[in-house]
Amino acid sequence: MKKTAAKVILCLYCLCCFCLAPAQASAKQLTLWIHPYLLTSELLNRFSPLTAYLQKKTGHSITIKVSRSYQSHIEKVGKNQFDLAYMGPAPYVEMTNRYGKRRILACLVVKGSPFFHGIIIARQDSQLNSLHGLIGKSFAFGDRNSTMSHIVPHYMLIDAGVSLKDLNKSSFLGSHNDVALAVLGGYYDAGGVKEEIYYQYRDRGLKMLAKSPPVAEHLFVASNELEEDIFLAIRQALVELKDKHILSALKKSVTGMKQVSDEDYNGLRLMMREHNNWQEE
Repeated sequence: MKKTAAKVILCLYCLCCFCLAPAQASAKQLTLWIHPYLLTSELLNRFSPLTAYLQKKTGHSITIKVSRSYQSHIEKVGKNQFDLAYMGPAPYVEMTNRYGKRRILACLVVKGSPFFHGIIIARQDSQLNSLHGLIGKSFAFGDRNSTMSHIVPHYMLIDAGVSLKDLNKSSFLGSHNDVALAVLGGYYDAGGVKEEIYYQYRDRGLKMLAKSPPVAEHLFVASNELEEDIFLAIRQALVELKDKHILSALKKSVTGMKQVSDEDYNGLRLMMREHNNWQEE
């Protein structure tokens, strides 16, 4: 009797192992690559809750990797040397221009919108009321690689008929906050910042000279070589994510994620094309 019971237990154990084997074999070791817009330790803190969530939802292990530079990040994604990646709008467009499209998983939704804007600011007590009035004035940009503190405001000036040669002075100050503070301090007549920075400093004495067309938010992409079932599972998990702790860890103002298409970045493509043409003149 005992031998029979032992055989039954052994058979059940073997059956369980057989059933579990396919699921274990299908689990993948994936990488999520992030551009180095913050210190590596800070990026690990911000994205670890998200990767833990994705691992739980999909059964695939995800390791966070930080690229050495913005350009190496673009090259890694463009050459399909990754599984998953987080990108800013401008680097994504630059990557597609050089290497072609990659599959988009989802983009961030910030305060309910998957689009954001650039703002050209001036002091509230300034006599400036239009971008054309910037001829002969000084202008502050943020970082050269920034979408909203360089590329977009650069395009907005072009569109208004104002070239760098028309300005008395223009400088790169490094960050959106530095631009806002420099304009508030009277060191520059105007500057380009993202929308949230404008609202952060508005009550301290800023006004809006112009607002850019909408630009689709930061996004997650997948390698063209990633299996379709894994791509779909991760995309679904991102779109269904509602946990405020996980979302706000990425950025305090993030309220969700949304499916977008490559065409949603066509407006930025136009701005970048004009920006590049102006630089080549």
